[in-house]
This record gives sequence, structure tokens and C-alpha cells, in this order.
Amino acid sequence: MNMQRCPSGHYFDKSKFDQCPYCNPATSSDNRTIPLESTMAGTSDPGFGGGWNNNTSDANDIGVTVPLQSGSEVTVALTPKDETGKTFDPVVGWFVCVDGPDKGLDYRIRSGNNSIGRGTGAQIRILNDSSISKENMSHVAFDSRSRRFYFEAGEGRNLIRVNDELLLPHQSRELRAFDRVLLGQTTLAFIPLCGEEFSWE
Repeated sequence: MNMQRCPSGHYFDKSKFDQCPYCNPATSSDNRTIPLESTMAGTSDPGFGGGWNNNTSDANDIGVTVPLQSGSEVTVALTPKDETGKTFDPVVGWFVCVDGPDKGLDYRIRSGNNSIGRGTGAQIRILNDSSISKENMSHVAFDSRSRRFYFEAGEGRNLIRVNDELLLPHQSRELRAFDRVLLGQTTLAFIPLCGEEFSWE
């Protein structure tokens, strides 16, 4: 195996490909990188689930939701089924940035575990606060059986507080509506959708 990194930051096996298969237009469109600002508005490109419309897209947009491809290998949480019997992964709550570099932005929380960080592996990405670790900053989880939310501190360098209460690495606590979470320079307000009054199941 001869791993190489292309100018766009993708890693690929040089012994199998002459060029980056993600950037090379001759490769299958399933592997191709397509910027959000491309002329996708109103099209039904199969790589974007069809009918996706983003008339205001910008390369630096945060919070744009792109549908998953059918047959993709992304892990999804154990979620309820709709009236047709298909499983779906609905939003169960939100974090809203009320203070910090991304003030005013919202972040969707899905059922199960959601990692928080700046890196590409995080389900909730807070991009403009460099004091937030790329990986394993923290987690928020929704347990569909108990209909409760939990927050756990990861192993990031900076301290984490929930309502001014310090959480050491791997400590957790239950979240309640409008709790404030301090991560680096970012303060997030927690807004639940699911709970005692409502659940998708």
C-alpha cells in the first residue's frame, strides 16, 4: 500500500490509482468531491439525493444538510420507522450558539451518540472556535427509551462547563431545556425537541 495525499487533502492508494479518485472526474461520481457552491441548485444529482436546492450556498456555509446517498456506508443510529416501514434519522433537539465565534448558528442533535468537535469525524462541527478540539471534545446523546439527553466531556485540552459546573474528562450529566454548555470560547444553549411530551417512536 502506497498512501498519498492529494492537494485537496484526500488520501488514496497510489498503487491502485494514478490520480486521486475523489478529485478525478473520470472516476465514478460517487467518489467525486463536489463543492457546495457548484451549480447543484434545483438538480437531481444522485450523489445528493435528488432535488436538493441550495440557492444561497457558499463554500464556507455551516449547517447545510445534504441528504445521504442511498446505499451509503455511513453509520446511522437505531431510529424509528416511518409509516412505510423505512428507518429514518430525525432531529431530536438542537444546540444554538449564544456566545462565541459562531453566535447565532444552530446544530442538529440526532438520536444516539453525537460527537462534538472541529474535525470532519464529528457529527456536530463547530468550525470557527480554535479552542475546540478537532476530535473527542465532547458528546451529546439522546436515549430514545428513556427520552433523556446526556452530555459527556471528552479529552479536549480546554475545560467544559454545563451551567457553570465543571465536567472533568468522561464525566457526564443529564441535559435539560436551556442548559448552557461552555466549550472553549463557545456557549451553546440546549433546545430539546423530544422528551416527555413528544418522541418520534
